[in-house]
Amino acid sequence: MAAASLDYKENCADLVAEARALREKIRVHNANPPAQSNAGAVAAYNAEARALNAQKGPVAARLRACAEAFFQMKVNHPLSTVVTPSKDKLSKIATAAGKLTLAQKRAGSRWNPETYDFLKYGPGKPGMTTRSDRKPVPLPSSIKAVYKALDETRPDIPRTSYLQGMRAPAIGSADPAYPGRTINGVAFDHIIPLRRLVTFRDFLKLTPRNMYLVANSPANSQWLSRAANSSKQSGSSYFVSGASPAWLQAQAKLREKATKEVQELIAALLKSQGA
Repeated sequence: MAAASLDYKENCADLVAEARALREKIRVHNANPPAQSNAGAVAAYNAEARALNAQKGPVAARLRACAEAFFQMKVNHPLSTVVTPSKDKLSKIATAAGKLTLAQKRAGSRWNPETYDFLKYGPGKPGMTTRSDRKPVPLPSSIKAVYKALDETRPDIPRTSYLQGMRAPAIGSADPAYPGRTINGVAFDHIIPLRRLVTFRDFLKLTPRNMYLVANSPANSQWLSRAANSSKQSGSSYFVSGASPAWLQAQAKLREKATKEVQELIAALLKSQGA
């Protein structure tokens, strides 16, 4: 399964390095057996062997969990690629996440993500053009810092990339969100808004790198027209004013699918972290 996920060595780089380091320790250990006549050295050697062997199972299980997570993503999104963070982006997320306490991580995982989406504060008035009466529930400052870091480190996705099995729509083509209108700009969109994602179960327990991978995973990415994305802003596609009812219904189904896949990805990556 690991071999089938061609990019698992990059996406699970830390675990691959850990497995290789353990393998090297075992090689060195096996290459230097003590004299059988030295009972004390033999006992120490055997104790080290038991300690090394005890690490093999957990390390292999964590690497397998990581590889399986990205293998499943490849199955679900065969044309998409996983974007990885640059050192600068990772540093920004790590700085914010590093200020979270364990209590805050646990508290965040007990929230209902829907509180941070439209179900809490409604879709607003028909045809409205401002969001002044549909502001989300404020996030605690520590959680908001993680959200801001993720928001400020959005990836630059080439328009030739496949998201949800499709390349970016051509300029001048019909806008599925607005029948009768054409697309004059294209935008990368998070299906699950980042403000909502940071309240998903166990998301805050992920490493900074895994937070980035989940936020920008193929499961959570799509192309939207610039007009639809601007209307959505940082909320759900439910907020796209004046959009086609059929398009809104399709977006709702896509959001349900993304929610399931993202929650499964979080769980798999937690296993890979040994958490």
